[in-house]
Amino acid sequence: MADAVRIRSAMAVQRYRSDVDRTRLAVGGTLVVITLLLLIWLVRVEIAAGRVSVTAAVFFLLFGGLFYVGLRLFRPKDLFEIDLERRTYTVIRDGAKAGSGPLDDLGPLEVKTYVYRSADRRSGSALVRYMVCAAIHSQIDLCMVGSAGKARRKMEKMARAWGVPSRSLGGAVRGSDQLDLPLHERLRDDAAARKESPLPPESGVRIEPLSLGYAMHSTVRSWAPLHTSMVMLAIAIFVAARSSPLTFFREIAASQDDLIPRILLGGIGALVLAFLWQTATGVRDTFFPGTVRITDRGVSYRFSRMAFREIEELAASHPIELIGDRRTLKLGQTFCKPGAVKSVAHELQRLIIEVAEANPHAR
Repeated sequence: MADAVRIRSAMAVQRYRSDVDRTRLAVGGTLVVITLLLLIWLVRVEIAAGRVSVTAAVFFLLFGGLFYVGLRLFRPKDLFEIDLERRTYTVIRDGAKAGSGPLDDLGPLEVKTYVYRSADRRSGSALVRYMVCAAIHSQIDLCMVGSAGKARRKMEKMARAWGVPSRSLGGAVRGSDQLDLPLHERLRDDAAARKESPLPPESGVRIEPLSLGYAMHSTVRSWAPLHTSMVMLAIAIFVAARSSPLTFFREIAASQDDLIPRILLGGIGALVLAFLWQTATGVRDTFFPGTVRITDRGVSYRFSRMAFREIEELAASHPIELIGDRRTLKLGQTFCKPGAVKSVAHELQRLIIEVAEANPHAR
C-alpha cells in the first residue's frame, strides 16, 4: 500500500526545465553517448593489443572527463517542480531551492516574446522566440517555441491541467473554464475589443466592406522575403561559374553501377527544389501579400480558412496568428508593417466578433 502511494505521488510531480537547462540536457546526453561509444571502442582496441599504452591511458582520462561533464549537465539549474496531488510548486534557481507555495500562485500563465539578438541592419529581422512563464519567478520559462500559436497551445495544456488562468500574447486573462470558448463568444461583451480603431494609411492595410462581411487588403511591398533567395542564387551562379555542371551530369549518366554520384544528384535535386520553394514563397510574399476575408464562412486567407467556432485566440505577433486547438491560420510576414501589428490585430479581432454576431448560422 505504501509503495502504491509513493508511485502515485511520484507520477503527480512534474518537472519543467528552463530553455537553458533543456539545452544542457541535450548537450549532456550527446556527450555521454559519444564518449561512452569511444570508451567502449578504446577498451576493445586495448584488449586486442594485449596491453595498455600511455596514449590509451591519456585517452581514457580524456573520455572519462567528458563523460563526467555530460553527467554534470544532466543536473538542472533552473526548474519548476509541480505537485498536482498537493497543488503546490517548488522552484529551483541555480541548483538551489528558491521558493515554493500553492499552485494557484503561478497563475496567470503568460506567453511572452524573447529576442535572442537585436535586429540585423541588413535584413532588419531579429530571432524571436515565444516563451511561457508563470506570474511569479517569471525568469524561468516553462517552455520556449518558435511561434505564438505553439506557445499558446502548450500554455493552455498546462493551465487546464493545473487549473490556473492564462493569458496569450496580447490577449486577455482567461480562467481555466474559458479555455475552449471561441474568441467571438468570449469577447462578445468586451467593450474594448469591440471599439473601432480606424487604421492609418501608413499601416499598409485597408478595410473594404463586403455583402456578408469585410476584406482586409494588404498594400505592403517589401523586398525582405527575396533576400535569402537572391543570396542562394548568387552562390549557385558562383559555383556554376567555377565548375563544370554539364560535365558532372554527363559523368553521372555514364556511371550506371556507381551509387555515390546518383546520391549526390539526388541531394542536388533536393537543394534545387528547396531553392525554388524559397523563391516562390519570397515572390508571393513580396508581390502578393494577400487579403484576409471575414465573412459568414469564417476567416479565409490565401488557401486556408477557419470557422469562427475554431478561432479561440488572435495573437498580435509578427506574423499575426489565428489560433485554435488543432490548427493555426498564420498571415504572411509582409501582410502589414511590424509597427502596425497591434492595430491590425485589434481590427481583425473586432471584425471577427462583429461578423460572427451578425451571422448566427456561421458560429
